[in-house]
Formats: sequence, C-alpha cells, structure tokens
Amino acid sequence: SEIPKAVTGRLVMYKHKSLALYRPAALSIAQTLVDLPFATFQSVCFAIIFYFLTNLERTAPHYFRFFLFIWTGSLALTAMFRLIGNISPNIDVAHTISGIGLLVQILYSGYLQPYSSMHPWLIWFSFIFPLPYALRALLINEFNDLLIRCVGTNLIPGGPGFADISNQVCALPGSRPGQLYVLGRDYLADGYGIYVNSQWRYFLGLLGYLLVYTLLIALVMEFIEFGNTGYTVNVYKRYPPHVPVATESNESESSSILSEEGAAAAAEKSPPISELSGTDGPTDAQIAAGTTFTWHNVNYTVPVAGGRRQLLHDISGYVKPHQMTALMGSSGAGKTTLLDALSQRKTIGKLEGEMLMNGAPQPASFRRITGYAEQQDVHAPLVTVRELLLLELTYIADCLVGDPESADGISLFARKLLTIGSELVAKPKVCFLDEPTSSVDSSSTIKIVQILRRLASVEGQTILCTIHQPSSAIFNEFDRLLLLVRGGHVVYHGDIGDDAHTLINYFERNGAPKCPPTANPAEYILDVVGGTSIDWPQVWSESKERQDVITEIDRINTLKSEAESDVTDVSSREYAHDVPFQIQHLISRMYLMQWRNLQYNGTRVALQAFAALLISFTFYRVSNSVTDLQNQVFAVLQSLLVSILVINTTQPEYFRQRELYARESSTNQYGWLSFGVSVVLVEGIFMAVASTVYFAIFYWVAGLNADGNRVRFFYITYVMLGLFAMTLGQAIAAFSPNDLIASMLNPVFVMPLAVGSGAFIPYSKIPLLLQKVIYNANPLRYFMEALVVNQLHDVQIRCRPKEFYQFTSPAGMSCGDYAGDWIQSAPGYINGLDGSSCRYCPYSVGDEYTSTLNWFFVHRWRNFCIVLGFVMFNVFLVLFMCRFYKVNKR
Repeated sequence: SEIPKAVTGRLVMYKHKSLALYRPAALSIAQTLVDLPFATFQSVCFAIIFYFLTNLERTAPHYFRFFLFIWTGSLALTAMFRLIGNISPNIDVAHTISGIGLLVQILYSGYLQPYSSMHPWLIWFSFIFPLPYALRALLINEFNDLLIRCVGTNLIPGGPGFADISNQVCALPGSRPGQLYVLGRDYLADGYGIYVNSQWRYFLGLLGYLLVYTLLIALVMEFIEFGNTGYTVNVYKRYPPHVPVATESNESESSSILSEEGAAAAAEKSPPISELSGTDGPTDAQIAAGTTFTWHNVNYTVPVAGGRRQLLHDISGYVKPHQMTALMGSSGAGKTTLLDALSQRKTIGKLEGEMLMNGAPQPASFRRITGYAEQQDVHAPLVTVRELLLLELTYIADCLVGDPESADGISLFARKLLTIGSELVAKPKVCFLDEPTSSVDSSSTIKIVQILRRLASVEGQTILCTIHQPSSAIFNEFDRLLLLVRGGHVVYHGDIGDDAHTLINYFERNGAPKCPPTANPAEYILDVVGGTSIDWPQVWSESKERQDVITEIDRINTLKSEAESDVTDVSSREYAHDVPFQIQHLISRMYLMQWRNLQYNGTRVALQAFAALLISFTFYRVSNSVTDLQNQVFAVLQSLLVSILVINTTQPEYFRQRELYARESSTNQYGWLSFGVSVVLVEGIFMAVASTVYFAIFYWVAGLNADGNRVRFFYITYVMLGLFAMTLGQAIAAFSPNDLIASMLNPVFVMPLAVGSGAFIPYSKIPLLLQKVIYNANPLRYFMEALVVNQLHDVQIRCRPKEFYQFTSPAGMSCGDYAGDWIQSAPGYINGLDGSSCRYCPYSVGDEYTSTLNWFFVHRWRNFCIVLGFVMFNVFLVLFMCRFYKVNKR
C-alpha cells in the first residue's frame, strides 16, 4: 500500500516544491518519523495476536526480541516500497519492481531453499534485501533454546517392536545418533545454514537497510521528478491514416469550430460576437425548431447523519435554443448539484420537481441525447483525438490524448476542447457544461467561451453552463443568468442585457448599492448577494421577474407541445445499440489502448520473464533426488506467488478503465454488462500472453517433467491460474473506491489463500475448522495439488549419499531382518538390506511424497475444473460489482 501513496502523493509534493514551501528531503524524514508510532501500534497488535496463538517461546526476552525484529523489519520494508514508488515513473512500473523485489526476498530468504543449496552466482540475492535478515533473526530467536523431540514418523524405523534408540535414527536435520531430541540451533545450522551467533548481526543489517532506504528516499525526492513539469509534448500516432484535406465543401462548421484555429476561421465567416449575443432571444419559430428544457419547483435532499439535508430549494427556470445560460453562485451554492440534478446524473438522494424537455417528460434516452461536459477532463489517454471524436480536427487529429499528469499529450486547452467536442459528436439536444474554463489561462478561457457562443448562435445549441468568477468580457458572452446562493436558493434568473444593464438594474432596484462603472458585473452581483443583509431569495420569490419565468415556462411548454415531437422510437431507447454491439466496440477500444500501453504490458511481461528466469535458474535442472523433490514443489509454489503478484499489477488498469466508464456510462454510451465483459476479456488476452512467456522460459530451464501430456496440463493450468489472479484482482478493485484501498485489501484475501494452499502447512496440521474454510475452499490449494502431482506422479526418487538416514541393525541381524517388514508398509526404501549398516531414503516414488500432503494424481482434472469455477466466480463478482457499485456517486 506504500506504492500508490508514494506515486500519487508526489504530485502534491512537486507543487509544494515549486512554491518553495519546504525541501522534499524534509518531507521524506517527516514521513519516516510519522511511521514510527503507526508501525509500533501495528507491530504490537500483530505480535500479541500472532505470538501467543502460535504458542511461541513463552518468555519475556523471546517476546520482546520478536517484537523488536518485527517492528524494525516492517519499517525497513515500508521504506523499501516507498523508495520503489519514488523511483518509478508510474504505478505500473512500481508494482512490477516491487513484485520482483518481493519475489527475490521470499525465494532467497533461506527458508524455501537453504543456503547450501543456492547456486553461488545467485546467493548474493539473500544479502541485498531486508526480509532475509528479519526472517533469520526471528528463526534464531525461536529456535535458539528450543528442544525438538523425535516422535512418531520422525523415528526411523518406528512403530511397535522398535524401542531401542541405538538402532533408530531421527529423520530431522541436526539429529545426532542415539538422541531422541534435536537442538533447535543444530536444526537451523544443519537444515538452513543459519547460526545463532549471528542474530544481532542480522538486526544491525535491518537497521542499516532502514537508514540507507531513508537516505535514498530523501535524495530521490530532492533531485528526481516525474510527470508534468509545466509543459506538454504532443505524441503522434506512428502510422496516421490518410484522410482528405478539409475544405469548405467537406468540413462542417461544427467540427472546424472545435479547433484552436477553427474559432478564428469561423469568426471570418460569422457575424461578430456582439451581434450574435443579442438580448431579443430566439423567435417562436426557432424555439419550435430547437430544443427547450424547463424545470419547475426542483428540490433535492440527501441523507446525512441524523436525518436529511436539502441542497436545492424550489428552483424554477428554463433554457432555450440559440441562447447561453450561465449558472453562477458562490462556493457551496449548489451550482454543480443543480447541473447534475437537471441532467439526471444524481445517483443518491431524493430529487423532486417537474422537468420537461420540449414540453414533455424526459424520455429514457435523456442522458444519451443530452451532453454533459464535466469539469474533469477524463479521456482515454492512448487513443488519438480522431479516434475519440470520429470527426476531423486540425493538426492534433492524430495526436494521442495522453495523461494530464505527464508531459506527454495534448495541452489543457486542447483537452477542454476535446471534452466539449466528445459531447457534441452525438449532436446533443441540450448541452450541460460544468465549469468548462477551469484550469486554463485567460486567453484559452476567452476562446472556449467564444466557441460556445458560436455553437449557440450559429448552430442553435441549447446551453446551460456553470462558470466561476468570469471576467467582464466572458460574462457578456452569456444571454441569461441563473444565480444561486448558499443553501441552493435562487436569487435571480433572467436576461443579463447589454453590458449587464438588465441584471444590474434588478439588484439596484431592490436595494443593492450602485454598481461602479468600472466594476465587473459578475463580481458585483456576487458581492451584493453575499455581503448585504438583504434576504435576496425572499426578494426573488416575491418579484415580478420570478412570475415572468413561470409564465415563460408555461408558454414554452405549450409552444413545444403543439410542435411535432422529434423523439422517435430509436431515440427514446436508453442505449443507442444493443449489448453485443457495445461489447464489440468496447473490446476494440480497450484492445487498442492495451496494445499501445507499452509500459503496462511491457512491465507485466517483464515481471513474468524475470520471475521465470530467476526461479528456473534457482531450481536449475532439478533431478529426482529428495532435495530436488522438494525443490520442484517450491518451484511450483513460486509460480503460484508470481501469479499472486498479478493482482497488484492488474488493479491500476482496472481503475483507469473504470474512470472512463464512470464518465461514459453517465451519458448512456454503454452499460455495466458491456463494460464488465469487455474489461475481463481484453485483460484476459494479455494475461494469457504473459503467462505463456513465463511457461516458455520456466518449464524447460527448470527441467520439469518432459512428458507431452504433463507439459500441456502444466501450461493450461498455469494460464488458468493467471486468469484467476487477474480476475481476483479485478474483483477486489471492483468494490474498492481507489487503488490505495485495493492494495490494503489484497493481503486480506491473498494471505489466507497462500497459508491454506497446503505448501506451508501440511493438511494434517491444519485445524479441522480451518480445513473447511482455508483449505477445502481454497483455489490455490487445488492449483498446487494439480501441478505438483502432475510433475511427481510415477517419478522414481533416488537419494543422494548425503540424503540417506543411517541406522544400524541389532547385533546378529541384517537390515532386512530388522526393518524388512517395516519398509514394506513404510514409504521410501533401504539400501544395504543384507548388511548391518542401514541407509534409509524417505521416498521411492513421487506419489509417496504427495500422499503425505493429501494430494493425489486422480484429482488432477477435477482440480483444474475447480480452478476454472473460481475464475468464473470472480468474473461474476466483477460483473455484480459493476452493476451495483456506484462508481460515480453524485
């Protein structure tokens, strides 16, 4: 969870740095200091629960050393992941680097593979990360004073008739002839190459890594920056399509008007703005031919703690074709709330009142046939302007839209035009715009408003637009004003007039101070309604102007009801096309975005390729010895962990797609089913490719079972595991509000699955209740069983000389006489049955080992089908959350 915080939080830090508020290095040190109390609290909670439930050594020194190592290790790992987030250009690269780093630490911690088994050219991995140091210190703390008794199956031979320890051997690392116990320190030394006199050296190593990471974070934050540094660079499509040159005969006015040069070109063909924005308003013929939208006594309430709160109070008004209506008010007045309510974008609360389009109730297609240009310019970054709009736009037509947080992509002004243009492509009957001039400079603001002015005057577009503190020049471009005050009350709705005379006269007539000749009318009215003691909502409710608005609403609706309706059966549908058509086009766009997203797919493939090389060379060319028998199991386990890392890498892309879905579904471009199916299918295609890369490298380098049937089964099962991890990541993301929350939820799901997979805890050691919860209902357990038995079934095991357990038979008896009957029912085999020195190998065939885990070859295809079932369940959960989770709460 440190990675999303580091990647997203640095944007604020960059801005503060540019304003010279503080040094980034100071922020880095402050973050580390703030971590201390939180890490302490988390470590205390974890240590108390974990230490005593697992029944570790019940002495105070052991407990406090355990807490010290856990606390220091958590701080070091937190600093490591924060460093990764700060050195990565984006979250995709960060998740890949962190995944590789975590995989290396687990693989070379000294547990899955003892130091004596590590290849000399890879053993240095165990010394360059903090996790191995923490694990060694914790193991020494627990095993240093531990005495392990040899009982049951650990005594060879064992059972009735074998009671003399002098003729038995303890089958545990560190055992000594003639002893019924093993010292914990000998167990660590012989089994894992860990020596108890190095405990505090490991602790100092943890502290060293914590200090080094903290220093590196400070240096990186001080000197390295990623993202937008104040300018943008247009990135063009490599092979742009050949299109006809736009001329007056083939270029429509509405398309050329949406370019930076288009406004100037249109100005030469059209009357001046002052002539277009007259106060006479549209004629009855223009009203009948265009689109009107009226609302009467609109009220909106939302649930709050302890009751309900009303945000809009009895608001009435209208918009007509060929006119621009400005929606203004101070912060908290309810401008965006009213715009969302009128455009039917509200998803929570209770909306009341009469809202009519062309004198009739809003059809089911209302959100689709009206446009809503949101304040946030949310676009698919890896498509071009032409692909997004499907119309001809000037020189940026084949430029990738890009991400506003990076320097690659179109300018903020161009993004604003694109936001407006993407709504106008569908020729909306009414266009709602939420602060279309935010985040751009004054010259760009003028150009945007002039474009809107021409769309209203020349094209007859009906426009309602919220705007914040406009200049005099911008304010005079609007025909009418709807002014709100805090609490959602109307204080004025009517004509602005030439130089705002009509508006100013209303307020002066009702007791406002006189407007200075040089004052900005927009600022004047905001000061008046916010800085005087007059109850302006009450003044408006009793005014003649309000009654005129009600009268005009009735007249407009009567006029439109007598005109021929333009709402056909097709336009009245909620969606323009059926679900298969939506899915087809969504898949095409998502696939195009994925294909162009080299960083995302490149890092995903790089993760699989690097992990395959690392794991396969770690377990290079495994043989059929007992050690390599376990290595093959650990290799499969590591393959499982690689797929688990896919969960983190998948989620950022899901959130990017869901952000687009939130905007586009609000205009009924497509539905939840189309989005859910498309995002799973497209992501699944690339996931299968990445899994294939892993298989092609890992399987042959590691030297696993070369039988064709076994190879094919491993491949399809591993691909299925990748799909399971991918869909699980999407399912978690589907009910998470953001990437940070999803990254915190991932361990809640992943840890029980990994612990209950059967690789860490044998089936017989899992409590009965947990067997039903984290074992029998665990998809990773079925994956592990399927691939391990696929690899080890009928494989003959031959112990290396050092892998034999040696014991001597009683005087006068050979090994066959002494243990011959026992070996017939026990797993493994004995070398030298005719002599008195018996050499016991614990396994003779791979199935003997897998049976100790309660895994059997006959379950192979059953397990594959169960994993497939879990994949389908994850897909269902994704679709379910797409349907019911409100991604765009308003």
